[in-house]
Amino acid sequence: MKKCLILTVLTVSAAVFAADLKEPEKKCCEVKCEAKSECKADCKKGKCAEAKKYIGKKAAIDAALSHAGLKRSEVRDLQCELDRENDTMVYEVEFESGLYDYEYDIDATTGKVLKSKKELD
Repeated sequence: MKKCLILTVLTVSAAVFAADLKEPEKKCCEVKCEAKSECKADCKKGKCAEAKKYIGKKAAIDAALSHAGLKRSEVRDLQCELDRENDTMVYEVEFESGLYDYEYDIDATTGKVLKSKKELD
């Protein structure tokens, strides 16, 4: 009986200790995001950035390259970053190919090309 009681006490103590080790819920502004300004802006609106689903940089780059009719091996100085424009999250994709500079705004949630620009370098 004593062994059973001690084992029960140890099991309950271990369960309570394990529950204390769980990571506390993070507040909206503590969530790591791709765009730091997004955390603050969404937190003020009561929306958590973690709940949003973005296409990612690779998909944004692929959308821009597809629109330009180019392959990744045909471009240089490729840059991509997440930004907010007119209350919409976009990936800004920039690169050079041949004699041209390309600039794209890709919708971060849909992957749709919102803006494209091709200039002679």
